[in-house]
Amino acid sequence: MNITLKEKVYGALFGYAAGDALGIGTEFMTRAEIHRKYPDGLTRYSQIIRDAHRSQCRRGDYSNDTRQVEILMKAIILENKLSYKSFARDMREFYLQDPIDLTANMRWVLSQEDFVKDPFATAIKVWTGMKVDEAPSDAIGRAMVCGMWNKDVLKNADETCRVTHPHSRCRVSAQIIAHMTNSLMWKDQEATFDELLKIATENEPEVIRYLEIARYGALADFNLDHENSYWYVRKAMGAALWTLWHCDNPNEALLKIVNEGGDSDGNAALATGILGIKYGFSAIDKCYIDGLQEKEGLAEIAEKFTNCLERNFC
Repeated sequence: MNITLKEKVYGALFGYAAGDALGIGTEFMTRAEIHRKYPDGLTRYSQIIRDAHRSQCRRGDYSNDTRQVEILMKAIILENKLSYKSFARDMREFYLQDPIDLTANMRWVLSQEDFVKDPFATAIKVWTGMKVDEAPSDAIGRAMVCGMWNKDVLKNADETCRVTHPHSRCRVSAQIIAHMTNSLMWKDQEATFDELLKIATENEPEVIRYLEIARYGALADFNLDHENSYWYVRKAMGAALWTLWHCDNPNEALLKIVNEGGDSDGNAALATGILGIKYGFSAIDKCYIDGLQEKEGLAEIAEKFTNCLERNFC
């Protein structure tokens, strides 16, 4: 399959935004709740119910998950390089605009006066103070961008994650996603299971089980809708890889993840973005593109990011 660089970039960004926007419709729901609210499954933006959570945005809007991807891409475009310091600076500016949907731990990290000067130390200080003992998934989308940037992939994924999420499970999950993304982007093939397993084995063995489920298990084995663990970064990573290995196109991945519930917008965004790279922008159903509220802005970023990649790596 010969997918152009432009098709991959557009597929990644629009796939990510589409997964995010449709996933909002089932975010924080269990599979049982989804069945009650959407008896035939959620498949279109127009179906999204208007409850207290979902009425905060328009149908077709995406969340801060996609904003972070946009922010990182824009920083790269502006400076013609990937720098975690530039990303930290721009994330601080984003925080100061008072977005409504940032998680508590990320909001606390970004609110610190010394954050831009030393984001790594600030993030560790905040996570220690908050006694965060689990690793949430709200930063892993950045890893996809790090994989698209064809230089120092694992280092960039690690550093860009550490800006707000210093836990080893977050960092290793980000490295795994970045490595897979880079292989799809620049080698036109999936990274091998053994390559991913090596990253986990050497850095964070607790990630291994989720890689094994992704390769050999069922999507239901992740229990994505479990109320006490739906935010685990290992689940987001594993579910995205599961769709890569078990789905035939980005639309199938999108609908399977969305209708599992839990952190469905973040999970679906990552899965659909990665499959958007593998199969290209044209493989994404047109209704998921046309229904996005800010598709013109996404297209502008995708075009500029494509040009930036071409200048540097082609």
